[in-house]
Amino acid sequence: MRLFTRRKESIQDKFESHVIQALRDSNINEINDTNEDRIKEIASEAIRPFAAKIGAQICASITRDRKSFRINKRTDRGFNKRLRRRYGKAFEAYVISTACALESVTMQEVNPDASLDENEQATRFALLGLHAKGCRVAGEVYALLHNGYPEGALARARTLHELAIVAGALADSTNDPAHANLAVRYLEHEVIDARGSAIRYQKDHIQLGMEPLEQGYLDELEARFQSAVAKYGPDFKKDYGWAKEYCPDANIAGLESKVQMSHMRGYYKLASNEVHAGSRGIFMNRHEFRGETAWRAGKTNVGLAEPASMALNSVHQLTVMFLVHGKSDSMDIETLAILYALDELRTRAGELFLEAAREIRQAELEFRASLRQTP
Repeated sequence: MRLFTRRKESIQDKFESHVIQALRDSNINEINDTNEDRIKEIASEAIRPFAAKIGAQICASITRDRKSFRINKRTDRGFNKRLRRRYGKAFEAYVISTACALESVTMQEVNPDASLDENEQATRFALLGLHAKGCRVAGEVYALLHNGYPEGALARARTLHELAIVAGALADSTNDPAHANLAVRYLEHEVIDARGSAIRYQKDHIQLGMEPLEQGYLDELEARFQSAVAKYGPDFKKDYGWAKEYCPDANIAGLESKVQMSHMRGYYKLASNEVHAGSRGIFMNRHEFRGETAWRAGKTNVGLAEPASMALNSVHQLTVMFLVHGKSDSMDIETLAILYALDELRTRAGELFLEAAREIRQAELEFRASLRQTP
């Protein structure tokens, strides 16, 4: 009996040949009721080595297939070219706005001022650190926008918003004697997360195939942890425990309301769907295009304005917090002029993203209209 026709074997065909050979190697030459269980056992045992062998062959074939790679690369390059033609001015304005925000802070004296007390130095250090991280995250947002991933950019813009909220709380505390040490608490809360991460790692390091942490390091963390809890109370152990006295509802939503940024809650919740694995995020990832609905699994040229504006606003807020509350000297006319210039830059950049989005929407409407007119 001919098992295969004269054609290229499929994976299923190859597997059947593999099983037949395994049966022959086991001295089973006939299929009958007396050895059916043994046949099933041998066939089952043959699956894993066969799949591993074929998988390696497929991997090697794909790796050698440079033609497909070049086609995908050419398609990607074409999309990026069209995206930058549409958003070129907006991208340029975004880079200028965020670069100026960074430069406006680096122009300031970054070394601690000896005239500042402990609370003021902590506030300055924390605001400077939040601003630096914010500028880096803004660069990540840009990288995602520049390559057609607005949903990913929105997720990183969410992080920027959180940084701005914390900076707002620390800046607000500078005018409140009752909470003047909020930045100190914020910085010292680092040991809570560090200890928690160390305990988790120590528990999982064997399964991870990693070396355990040194006991001396763990003892040092534990001593710092106990000291901080003794100093600030048991609530300090919780997430946002550093803010419990300043804001009894010590979570990101409570702080957001406290510093009067709750008008951004809707955007924050929207962005959260791009961070977490809830079902809402799945439904949001389906989109309609010219009468068809599909999952979005790649790049797009729509939806860039929202994450861009959210990121630009947060970077501006972080910059304002430092220039107003993180400097060692009082507000002067130069700083005030810089703040106005930065506000103008971020506003202009946001408008350019909206303008590009409107142009794309109008071009799509015109294209659909031309299809309806085609005989």
